[in-house]
Amino acid sequence: MKTCQFAIVGENIEWILRGLILFRANKLVLISTSEPKFVKKINEIRDRLLDPNFELKPLEIEEILIKSEDSLEFITKFKNAVLENFEQQYQIEVNATAGLRVWQVLSYFVKIQLKNIISNYFIINKQTGEPIILPPSILSKTEQMILDMIGVKKKSINQIKQAYEILKGKKVTAALISKYLIKMKEKELICETKIQKIKYFELTNLGKLYQIDSRIYGII
Repeated sequence: MKTCQFAIVGENIEWILRGLILFRANKLVLISTSEPKFVKKINEIRDRLLDPNFELKPLEIEEILIKSEDSLEFITKFKNAVLENFEQQYQIEVNATAGLRVWQVLSYFVKIQLKNIISNYFIINKQTGEPIILPPSILSKTEQMILDMIGVKKKSINQIKQAYEILKGKKVTAALISKYLIKMKEKELICETKIQKIKYFELTNLGKLYQIDSRIYGII
């Protein structure tokens, strides 16, 4: 399978090049701020990859420029790019060695969400030059599924129940769905409102960060 490697651009481009040597990729996606000094780093990477002495050359190089250090902007653009490449049948991996510390943390946050999509997430030990592959830690699969089913609109328990039954192909009780919703409320991922005695659930700001994408479940 062809591989797409995402790499966060930092002061030292050697860690990005090292990541390509360790895990050979068909495509490289560089994530950087739009500050001139980091755009210059992207050009340096491109130049190095054109060097005939460099032992690996990705077939394709793309870049994602973030205008600010806003967390939501980074997560949104990074997540969308991962999903788009996954849909193009790429195996996804992430090199989080370089770049802003906050982006390293946020990229792992996306890895946690997309544990079934990002197959390899690593940082490079700067003393040994060897990769450290980090494990995922995530909400339960069912909680994540329900979170994505709620999506951008308010939904009642019955609406969530119906979507779940269609997806899983089996009947479930409203009580079971309610148990999951209670847990998600405790985690401050969702909140509820009552309209004409019917409870509706919607995502909190935190829940919106955890939301992946309905495309994963075939929910349009």
